[in-house]
Amino acid sequence: MKSFVAVVDAGSFTRSAELQALPKARVSQRISDLEAALGVRLLHRSTRALRLTRDGEVYLERCRQILQDIDEVEDALKGSASAPAGSIHVDVLSSIARWVIGPRLHEFQRLFPNLALRLGSSDRVSNLLEEGIDCAIRGGSLEDSAMVARHVADVTIGLYAAPGYLKAAAPLQAPEDLWKHRRMTWFSPRGGGRLAWQLENGGQCIPFQEAEALQFEDPDVAIAACVAGAGVCPAAPFAVEAYVRSGLLMPVLPQWHWKPRPIHIVYPTRKHLSTKVRCFVDWSHALMVKHEALHLTPMALAQKYQGHEVG
Repeated sequence: MKSFVAVVDAGSFTRSAELQALPKARVSQRISDLEAALGVRLLHRSTRALRLTRDGEVYLERCRQILQDIDEVEDALKGSASAPAGSIHVDVLSSIARWVIGPRLHEFQRLFPNLALRLGSSDRVSNLLEEGIDCAIRGGSLEDSAMVARHVADVTIGLYAAPGYLKAAAPLQAPEDLWKHRRMTWFSPRGGGRLAWQLENGGQCIPFQEAEALQFEDPDVAIAACVAGAGVCPAAPFAVEAYVRSGLLMPVLPQWHWKPRPIHIVYPTRKHLSTKVRCFVDWSHALMVKHEALHLTPMALAQKYQGHEVG
């Protein structure tokens, strides 16, 4: 398998043999023996180039995953005998990637200089195994039993608006007043629908059946529109703290909020958690647990910047 992958990556038997420090004939014989054992042709050979067959394309991807799994198992057995090295693929909620993880990645690099990190940021649920993702940071309920979930925090979404919008709009002193305002929300690209307005305050609950005037796929785009005066927008306190501190946004009815949403670090149960992946899991978990803004409630944020809230 290693020889097959090496030949494909090198683009020729000659170059592959040089990289592996093996005779070209031996590398060629290994591929021939592999094809004979499998009973299929993996490569189309010509004097000018090599080309994968359809079977070869499928087999190549499985080989890469199997070889990676072997490396990770051996890496885990070696423990901390050497500094973790290699590459990891992580997918993170876009808002957490922007406001929590991204600003501190330089610290991760300093701690683990030999690790290359590929960071995706989205709000969709990826198939971690199929897409080669080592771990992910996700929000909301988790229904996939094939995932290991490590709880980080519970985020409570509140309401915010720009001072200019509030000054020009109708008075906003109670939840019922929101019917007179331009309400905003975001929707999930994974097919889960929009974030429906359903505000809670202790034992009270007020649902808003009418669809919002503005709906966004990206919560950060919704916040940007809110700062510009588009209306009243739901947001996590950690994502708007800087705007509230600078006076660009004001908390609205901070005693009312959405049901808290759990945040987890998840990874597949079938995937052995290698040393290099555990480095990111442990680092990001410690970072988020200690991140003050991630644990703020709308009321706590309003009290932190008293005089900046409405209602």
